[in-house]
Amino acid sequence: MYQNNNPKILIIDDIAENIKVVANVLKKHNFNISFAKSGANGIEKVKKIQFDLILLDIMMPEMDGFEVCRLLKKDIKTKDIPVIFLTAKTDEMSLKKGFETGGVDFITKPFKSSELIARVNSHIQLKLVQEQLKKTNEEIQLANENKDKLLSIIAHDLRNPFSVLIAFSKLLVDSYDEFSKEDVMIYIKSFYQTSKQGFSLLDNLLKWSKSQTGKMEITPERLDLNDLVEETVTLLNSQALNKNIKIRNKVPKNIFAFADLNMTLTVLRNLISNAIKFTNSKGKVSVFGERNKKQIKIIVTDNGVGIDASDIKKILRIDIKHSTSGTVGERGTGLGIILCKEFIEKNNGEFVIESKPGIGSKFSFTLPKIEKND
Repeated sequence: MYQNNNPKILIIDDIAENIKVVANVLKKHNFNISFAKSGANGIEKVKKIQFDLILLDIMMPEMDGFEVCRLLKKDIKTKDIPVIFLTAKTDEMSLKKGFETGGVDFITKPFKSSELIARVNSHIQLKLVQEQLKKTNEEIQLANENKDKLLSIIAHDLRNPFSVLIAFSKLLVDSYDEFSKEDVMIYIKSFYQTSKQGFSLLDNLLKWSKSQTGKMEITPERLDLNDLVEETVTLLNSQALNKNIKIRNKVPKNIFAFADLNMTLTVLRNLISNAIKFTNSKGKVSVFGERNKKQIKIIVTDNGVGIDASDIKKILRIDIKHSTSGTVGERGTGLGIILCKEFIEKNNGEFVIESKPGIGSKFSFTLPKIEKND
């Protein structure tokens, strides 16, 4: 009946005999029982343990049940716990006050065991349904936000590279004879850069979509991170040379992680490419590696333009469109860093961004460590 086989119930009553009677009935039905002999003690217990339901007496010294319920409903951490008043007070004013303070039901003393169990079961099940509905609504909201982001990228970001290609190619087709070889080469280079931008966006977009739908398989294996960084540096070296930027691979040899190869390469490509993009001409990009007993840490640093603290939060949110041009106008996809964070977390690692405007940025991530011979 329950997702939790032993729902936790808190009984708050100042009379020990009352607690004992109620607890004996509930224990026969595999409920996990706790008790408090005062309202203040009950509130303290609720702060430490997440209860599924509270049975609350009204007539107690110092703090009555109405005040206890009011305080519980005022706290965002406890407001959703159903409270059933278990009391001898059945007058209309007490019933009205109980519901106004947030109670969901009343059980009259002396009670019948069958009634107590039926009402407790009903409200715990209702709480589980409400929690599932809340979770489903949050998932639907996130899915809608992701869909909107996807449509925005397709409608705008992915459209731009093709618009440039069409415009330049039409210009060449219509006026080819009027251009010198040097002019044609300029256009060809522009085609190449625009095509790369479009392909990078599409590649990240497809990977991100697969990640969101759960269709991307994770196959962890032993990875030599020095080799992977060297491979990535070689791949991106022409991009760095165009800006006279030096990339240094400072990752020690024989440093191994247990992670998915394609995801790790995607993260390295995005981070190093981003570092190049946001570093000025003659700048430096470095990749370092550290290890402890359980993890490998890779750090990508640059002495580029840096990122404002407020923008760091934006680039990690899919529902906020945030893409910044590089130091020579390079366009971004708006997805690369989000993809890095998701891929690292899927491989049981952590992703951290540190940056200061005008000084540079440091992107780091951890992956599970594995020994060379494991």
